[in-house]
Amino acid sequence: MASTLELVTNSSQNISQEDGDRVKAGKGIFSIARWKQRLTYVGEVITIEPLLCCYLMASILCSPALTNLELEKACKANEGYNDTVCDSILSGTFKENNLTEENRLVQQHIVQMHSWQSPLQSVMPIILVLFLGSYSDRHKIRKPFLLLPIFGEFFAVAGCILCVIFMRELPLEFQGFAQTVVPSFLGGPTMIIMAAFAYIADVSTLEMRTLRVGVVQIVLNVWTPIVQSFSGILFSAIGYIGILIIGAIFYVIGFAYGLFWIKEPKQPVGLEDKKSLIKDIFDPHHAIETFKVLIKKTEGNERVGILLIMVILFIYAGVINGEGSVFFLFTQTVYEWTVVEFSYLLTFNTIIHLVGTVVALPIFTTVLKLNDLVITVISFLDKIIANFVFATVLSTTGLYAGIAVSIIIGVATISIRSQATKIVSEDDLGKAQSLFAIVEAISPMICVPLYNEGLYSYTIDDYPQAFFFLGIGLYAVGIVILLWLYLRERKRRVPAQSNGVGDSEKSKDIVIIETTHM
Repeated sequence: MASTLELVTNSSQNISQEDGDRVKAGKGIFSIARWKQRLTYVGEVITIEPLLCCYLMASILCSPALTNLELEKACKANEGYNDTVCDSILSGTFKENNLTEENRLVQQHIVQMHSWQSPLQSVMPIILVLFLGSYSDRHKIRKPFLLLPIFGEFFAVAGCILCVIFMRELPLEFQGFAQTVVPSFLGGPTMIIMAAFAYIADVSTLEMRTLRVGVVQIVLNVWTPIVQSFSGILFSAIGYIGILIIGAIFYVIGFAYGLFWIKEPKQPVGLEDKKSLIKDIFDPHHAIETFKVLIKKTEGNERVGILLIMVILFIYAGVINGEGSVFFLFTQTVYEWTVVEFSYLLTFNTIIHLVGTVVALPIFTTVLKLNDLVITVISFLDKIIANFVFATVLSTTGLYAGIAVSIIIGVATISIRSQATKIVSEDDLGKAQSLFAIVEAISPMICVPLYNEGLYSYTIDDYPQAFFFLGIGLYAVGIVILLWLYLRERKRRVPAQSNGVGDSEKSKDIVIIETTHM
């Protein structure tokens, strides 16, 4: 597989050849093109990136405000405490004012809300992945599935603004429903990510697809810590309404850009009349075909491998979502942190993991030539050590040290997905990816309630860091499964190599996924 640099070079040469005599050998199109041609070319290359940036910026900007709003709603609306008590809880001075019990009761409301919120917000994405994704592929329709999630997020912001206006009248549960459940009915992040990468695949040549997907991933990875770094400070400066209005404006800009600028990559095909539209979308045959991958006996499909990789993905996504749902509550209880301090930690976390992925991935795959399963084992071991640091070194230094230790955990999602492409036939690759997306949606439905009401609510008084050990246990189970898969793969590889069959063809997939996530 060509490197990213080679792809850029080759693509420039192809453009030059198309221009014929207007381009001299060895020079790119920008060396002689007029400004109009340059702008036209840039317009063709830049498609969904501005839309994704608007979506991402709005989401990250609003995140500290919405986290803080959960605390304030639980305090003022659900518990009915006065402003003095709530201000002490929000400012992280509740221990000094002997309000530890009040803070515990406030957090219990949030924990209970998280426990039903996550399952509800995951139901619709599962249905949409099963049916709308298939419909989009069959008829080559992408644009509506890029716009609908933004439309849903705009309504979520509007609902949260109502929560601020009616701070004591509307309970925490109203925010929980408006913030995540309402946008999930229009796809949410699951739908927009699926549609974005499908759109890129449609508008890119096979040679440029890796580069284009990589560019989008880099934009997302770089943009995230930049916005995180000032989101908490901006919220402190302008308050709920100001930050939510800015978020709404970004959603409107992203929606308008998508509506008027982005074009369908291909002419829609096979569209049915309106009467049969619903029947076509929700045809159970397409969902059944997806699940048949688990029982189909065909060359290239490893049914046991598929099932176990689904378990690994379930564990990984479950720990990520479970810990994420209680991590701020943990820092607020133990360290009396505010959302501003927590936003700094998130920024550091994003930067560390981005650097770790960029550095570790080529070392593991190119220099050491490690198997995907081995890479995942190393990543899981890394996270186990990090969780041990989080649980035992109860200080701000311990938090930052734990994140620094977990520097390569970001590699896990890449190696898992790479391995997933190697255990199914090419004909079933799309269906298998749908299955893995469903697993990622189901995982928080189970793990978030487990982490919140199943564990954190019982340990908040005596041992709030207990949830880190749950992650250690789940990752340990994952390591056992991964090692079994690795030994099984090695046993199968020996006779395959003796027959002249290697892994060269399927090993190309990891390069694609490396670039995608870097």
